[in-house]
Amino acid sequence: MTAYLLVFGLGTMAGMMLMTTAISMPLVYSGKKFFQMNRYLIAMSGVASMAFGIFLVYHIGFVDGLFTSQAHWVPQ
Repeated sequence: MTAYLLVFGLGTMAGMMLMTTAISMPLVYSGKKFFQMNRYLIAMSGVASMAFGIFLVYHIGFVDGLFTSQAHWVPQ
């Protein structure tokens, strides 16, 4: 059981590092040649990330009832 958790944790960390690297590559390369466009790309990705996080908090917390007294989550 402990070995499974260790392998799962390491795999999760490696996958997150690879995805972060893949997503950040366009920003790194555009920053060298297109400084102004790079600033807009960074700002847009930050706004999109915040909007998605707020959407998830609202949906899970209030629509699905995590923050209310009656949760109505149904496993699928």
